[in-house]
Amino acid sequence: MSQYAPNDVLSQLVGDRLRALEIAAGEPLRLVFSKPGRSTDRVLSSRAWPSIERSGGTWRDGDTGYTDLLRQLIGAEVTGTREQSRKGLRIDLTRGHLIISPRRADPSREIALLSGFEDGRWMAWWPGDYAFEDLV
Repeated sequence: MSQYAPNDVLSQLVGDRLRALEIAAGEPLRLVFSKPGRSTDRVLSSRAWPSIERSGGTWRDGDTGYTDLLRQLIGAEVTGTREQSRKGLRIDLTRGHLIISPRRADPSREIALLSGFEDGRWMAWWPGDYAFEDLV
C-alpha cells in the first residue's frame, strides 16, 4: 500500500480538458475531464459546488452569473492543481480556477471522488482528511 501524498492523484488531471459538467437532482456535480488518445474519462464528483475564481473576482453557487461562468470553463485545459490543508482542492484551468472548499460537510459522505484512471486508481476526500481537516 502506498503512502498518501497530497495532490498526488489530483495532479494527474494536469493536461486534461474539462469536457463536460453533469448535473442531476440529488446527485453530486460531476466534472468530466478528457485527453486526446486516452480511452477513459476522469470524473471528479463533488457534493460541494466549487467556487470559481477569475480575474474579476470569486463566484459561488447562487451568485449572479455563476452557472454561466461554470459553463464557460468547458473546454479549458487543466494547468495545475493543489490540495491544501484547510483550503480544499484547487484546479487551475486556462480560463479560471475551481476551488472545492465547503464551509460544512456531512461526515458520513465523501466531499469529492476522483475516478477513471486506467489502472483503477481513485481518490476520495472526506471531512477530516488533509484538505478538509477543519470539517470534523
